[in-house]
Amino acid sequence: MANFRVIETIPLNNVQSISNLCGDKALDISSNASHIVTDFSQKRPQLIEKDVLVDQALYMMKMGHVRSKIVIDHDENFMGVISSSDLSSYKVLHIAQLRNVSRGDLSVENLMLKKDEMRAIDFAKINNYTIGDVLATLKNLGQQHVLLIDKQHTLRGLISASDIARALHIPININEKAHTFKEIFDVVFAQLDKNKTT
Repeated sequence: MANFRVIETIPLNNVQSISNLCGDKALDISSNASHIVTDFSQKRPQLIEKDVLVDQALYMMKMGHVRSKIVIDHDENFMGVISSSDLSSYKVLHIAQLRNVSRGDLSVENLMLKKDEMRAIDFAKINNYTIGDVLATLKNLGQQHVLLIDKQHTLRGLISASDIARALHIPININEKAHTFKEIFDVVFAQLDKNKTT
């Protein structure tokens, strides 16, 4: 390796405890929403191109230990959001049947939540809200994610229901909302599929 130094390491024999990196106060539903924001100015967003096939996308998410990615086109324009649950749910087979193709022929674009189906929160106002406010908003939208935009209408961040669940150590169930007959059918079909597995 060129010009890199080996860092001196320390044995762990005498280490007994783990530091509380988040401070002494645990997060709860009334904590400020800024604590659960994935801020793209601090952490590079997880991106995936629209034409990545389902199995490859799912593999990438599992190997990267991420549950969602922002979908872009070849010019890196924002198109939507895809989650690992989108890639492994009944929706995959349902859309494959509708398109008369095999499951493996579907791409991220076929399954993603498109940007015109999503809503955003003004990043500058996020400090005015609690985690509970964000959770109520996600439930009202019937979506797993809400994006944050800045004054230039650029994506600045993301909040996901799974991040809230992980931060609060509670299960969170967001029921999808349907707006068209097709979406109503999809939601009912998804609920039937969930009932079969439980």
